[in-house]
Amino acid sequence: MSYTSTSYLSAETTLKQVREVIALLGFKKVGDGLDVSNRVDSMMWGEEKDYQSWTGVELDIYRENGDIRVSTRSRSGRSYWDLTHQNKTLKILKDLFGGYFETDAGRNRYWRPEEKPPSPMSSGCYLARWGFHNSLVKPRLYLMQRTMEGDVARKVPTGLEFLDQLNPRLFSNNLLLPYLVAIWEEYFKSTFVALMKYSNHREAALKRAKLHQSQLELIAAGEQGVEQALAESFSFQRPSNVANNFKLIDPKLDLAAPMRKPYRRRKKSLYESIEGIVELRNEFVHTGKMDTRLTDKEIEKIISDIEVSIDRAYQYIGKFYGFKPITDY
Repeated sequence: MSYTSTSYLSAETTLKQVREVIALLGFKKVGDGLDVSNRVDSMMWGEEKDYQSWTGVELDIYRENGDIRVSTRSRSGRSYWDLTHQNKTLKILKDLFGGYFETDAGRNRYWRPEEKPPSPMSSGCYLARWGFHNSLVKPRLYLMQRTMEGDVARKVPTGLEFLDQLNPRLFSNNLLLPYLVAIWEEYFKSTFVALMKYSNHREAALKRAKLHQSQLELIAAGEQGVEQALAESFSFQRPSNVANNFKLIDPKLDLAAPMRKPYRRRKKSLYESIEGIVELRNEFVHTGKMDTRLTDKEIEKIISDIEVSIDRAYQYIGKFYGFKPITDY
């Protein structure tokens, strides 16, 4: 679902005037590679400050027989600020150039945000979780669509090591391990940055940071934020590393705790399971040795364990900082 509008501007309006106003509203030109009849500009607005924008606002300018109309679109996953900026754009265009606009809500009707804006910390944590959610779609679709049945490509191991080592199905499951650990790392790194920006212990954490000269140069040049540089200096692969890193933000913030809680009556906690997954990943990446026990069922279990662990961490962080985690992704 998306939220679309069309502004029909007065006949006296010039393209130059519209472009100047759109630029002042923060929209920037983008290219989608499409040849759309009568379209003269395709633009996009997004605000990274305080994690305000989630999907951004798309805007197209059309000119036909001298008349100018402007369309906007925000996606269903938009943020409070995306929607309010879309409303602001409609209002300014109408106030300055006259005419009228139409939205899904009706003629000259604005949309009303359904909820109050989340805090910057809550928004940053949500975007980290949403990014992980989108990344997890790829391996799941891959497993659903993969068709490699054959004499060698069996769903389960034969028990003959030399033959299982040649099984492209088992090999490709091993190839998924580095990707899954990478998106795990990215989630916690992005969350770390979001929390660090607004932490009461920010100064103390930065004093303990050990940044390289190259990172300090990027910060000085304005090419990288200090929180991002700090996150880049840490490893977020193992749950143990994750827990230690987040304690820099607040000593009472213990992300190991939710992962160590019982899960489905298993003897191993999620914390221990993820540590084992990282070991498998490292052995495969650094030695090329594959685990022939990594069947489709096992890799799907790994995907589930990683997702549940991250959801537990996300819920724990929300409770710790007093915000309600957003799960609409």
